[in-house]
Amino acid sequence: SIDYTLPGTEECNDSNELQLSQCGVEVIASLLLRYRDGSYEGDLSFRVPAMSYITKVYSYSQHFGASNEVSSDDMPAKNETMLQEYEFHTMVTAIYNDACLSEDDNIAKRGFESLQGIVLSTKVESIPVGKWLNFLDMVASNSPSISVQAARISSLGLIGRLFLTLMPDLCNEKENWSQLEEFTISSASVVNENLRAGRATALFETTVETITNVVNVLQIAKQMSIDTIEGESFCAWVSETLLYELEQVGACGGVSNRLE
Repeated sequence: SIDYTLPGTEECNDSNELQLSQCGVEVIASLLLRYRDGSYEGDLSFRVPAMSYITKVYSYSQHFGASNEVSSDDMPAKNETMLQEYEFHTMVTAIYNDACLSEDDNIAKRGFESLQGIVLSTKVESIPVGKWLNFLDMVASNSPSISVQAARISSLGLIGRLFLTLMPDLCNEKENWSQLEEFTISSASVVNENLRAGRATALFETTVETITNVVNVLQIAKQMSIDTIEGESFCAWVSETLLYELEQVGACGGVSNRLE
């Protein structure tokens, strides 16, 4: 089984303990994508568990990249980088379109959880900036309907994770600002819609909690993690844009240091 084939996290710290080859990762990932797509006689009953294993297999595949970095031969490392780029693009696009936008709450929730797992297990610098920006565009331009609140809550969790993971790195380069600005404005629109759907809802509470955390963390990142003055200014604008939505409904009390 996949559980047996993939070692636990503690075992992955020692490259000598790897039980599955790089080729094996590709084969299993391909099979899981087929189960997720219902390619076997249209059977979609394995879609949800397949997404969990896709995330696990993808996370595990990063260990090959780590071991190749110390190789004296540049070609394997280059090939592995190309493989991971393809894996990343294929998986996030498929999971988002086929699972996150599903009308089934459980499938949508598991899809968003899988995407958060992939984001957390991927080093920002290991994927070309263009692919990250395409991912942001996909998420921002096609959110679940406000009528499906469970999926909307999960979607916001992914948006918050993307802000915290990517913004401190990507905002340092001016050529990224246009797409980051579009993502921020689209996300602010989603936040606005969530907050105006009703205060006495889990969606309202989760939105306030998530965006408050994003604003607070970005303020710290602006001071400590961003390399350029321009990047600090852009990050401050992102924080202000999101904070404005909280202010409009009087829900900014949790922001630690109000932006001046």
